[in-house]
Amino acid sequence: MAIPRQRVGPRCERRQRLLGLSASVQRFLTAALLAASAALVISVGADAHSLVRLSDPPDGATLAHAPSAVIITFTEAPDPKLSQVQILDTSGRQVAGGPSQAVSGAPTTVAIALPPLVDGVYTVSWRTVSAIDGHVATGVFAFAVGAQPVPPIPLAVAPSAAPPSPLGVIGRWGLDAGYGLLLGGAWVDLLALQDFSLAVLLVVGIGDVLALIGAFMVAEAGRENAGVDWSLFLGTSLAHGMELVILPIAAAGLAVFAAWRLQRTARRMALAVCAGLSALAMVANATVSHAASSSLAWLMIPVHWLHVSSYAVWIGGLAAVLVGIRGLPTIDKARAVRRFSLVAGVAFAAMILTGLVRGIDEVGSWSNLFGTTFGWLLLAKTALFFTIAPLAAMNRWRYVRMGVGGIPRLRWISRGELVLAVVIMVAAAFLTTLPPPSFVRAVAAQNFPHLTVEGVDYGSAVRVKLDVAPGYPGLNRFTVTVRDSKTNRPVSGARLFLLFDLPARPEVGESVLELRGLSDGIYTAEGTRLSLAGSWTVTVVAETASTSYDAVLPIKTAERP
Repeated sequence: MAIPRQRVGPRCERRQRLLGLSASVQRFLTAALLAASAALVISVGADAHSLVRLSDPPDGATLAHAPSAVIITFTEAPDPKLSQVQILDTSGRQVAGGPSQAVSGAPTTVAIALPPLVDGVYTVSWRTVSAIDGHVATGVFAFAVGAQPVPPIPLAVAPSAAPPSPLGVIGRWGLDAGYGLLLGGAWVDLLALQDFSLAVLLVVGIGDVLALIGAFMVAEAGRENAGVDWSLFLGTSLAHGMELVILPIAAAGLAVFAAWRLQRTARRMALAVCAGLSALAMVANATVSHAASSSLAWLMIPVHWLHVSSYAVWIGGLAAVLVGIRGLPTIDKARAVRRFSLVAGVAFAAMILTGLVRGIDEVGSWSNLFGTTFGWLLLAKTALFFTIAPLAAMNRWRYVRMGVGGIPRLRWISRGELVLAVVIMVAAAFLTTLPPPSFVRAVAAQNFPHLTVEGVDYGSAVRVKLDVAPGYPGLNRFTVTVRDSKTNRPVSGARLFLLFDLPARPEVGESVLELRGLSDGIYTAEGTRLSLAGSWTVTVVAETASTSYDAVLPIKTAERP
């Protein structure tokens, strides 16, 4: 017998068309935002930055008497065992330096004792590994003793910052996702569902494993960035901070196991302990985040914790509810959805408010919002929230109120929320690996001295331009531009070396400096190869996949005036 087709009224037809249009818009926005995120990922390494907040002596200072120490205050606490500071004279000889010494009571400040210094110009070269997030930064500044004023060491072309470690980004994503499933699943199984659900408890266990794996990946990324083995890394403050994150997560895993084995009241107590431990792990995570480096750390650490925990309650709870209400819709499931919706609404509002506060603190200005990779990633994350908010509102104000009849549509909309939430966590993972723009010191542009020479290779195939700044003996920034002589197109993707020779002093010998490729045929590096005053011969060697080019250029250095 043929089954009669159900008649669909105009109202239902309009609703189906709207749902279809909503699905198409959702897919389009998700694809567009993913593409934008991918473009941002490609450009992440383009922002140069400095993490020195202030120094004594200050950059470019001229001192009547030699200081007894160099004191540097950074925007984030450096790990003393992994950070290095060197003080060089104009010949490039190290007069002091080594592992930095933390100043008691000032975790962001390090000091390097100095031997008696003669009059002259001294360069301070530093390399730090942040004790907060393992971020590696390098830089230089200079000061003079009993000599003419010295400008800061210039950067003829701003060097690219090291791109975020893929391992660290994936680890941060896993850590945040694990937090969500841990806290969200625990509170839903404990308070929202009518009866205990083993399936939701499995979700909580998966979250615990995911958080543990993410935490270990973040620790391994920090160790790789620092360039040390585990025996040294385990004794650092960076490793200690990760231990504070890992221990509560591991203890939460034991609570999950206990909840699986126990019954009734004891099971509920184990779930409550699991939720408390996951919240404690988020507190530890906040103390090793950028919030801890803020000038308002006393406020930003709890704000950061509330932001992450609110997100976990909302999105992690949503994933747990979808698991808990699977199967045929029932009145108990509709009540569970209503209870979840009440808590999730409060969590959503708290997340928006705390996210706004953290964004203002980290970005600092409109120019930083639109002019930095950090700012663009934050805008992408905000755009995703504006996409997900209408879906959450539709669930809360329409399908939750429909009771049992609204559960099928609620499931469909909620899956879209979770897809967008996954992308939001990707943007958030990248943000945690980048230095906030408000923490980076703005350096005013100055007119620095430069030595610039141009020439061609022996076969006149390429034209080479060499820029040396400041051009005095000591540390210099070398920038080379290579272009095809016929087409004037940049020659990129080559290995480029500079060979230095001082004909008047043959005993000095030839030295080599390899440059790093940026873009548009530009290569750059810092070095002290021009260590003496005199007439140098610099040979530019560019090796491509098919051939190599040699161009010989003269450089004359003189003592600082």
